[in-house]
Amino acid sequence: MAERVIIERADCTWGWPLIVNGNIVATDGDQGYENEDFCRTMADRIIGEEFSDADKKIRRQKK
Repeated sequence: MAERVIIERADCTWGWPLIVNGNIVATDGDQGYENEDFCRTMADRIIGEEFSDADKKIRRQKK
């Protein structure tokens, strides 16, 4: 089972890991993105078709 999680970081940037069977197999490389939409777009482009059926989740900072 694969899972792509969009994460809002404490510094207000966005990142993502791709988690497969409990293991992180790809990330944004800690570069961070300024907005959630662009982060999601880039993650989906990089992950590609092989993991297009991955569960997609968003984790935002509590305010």
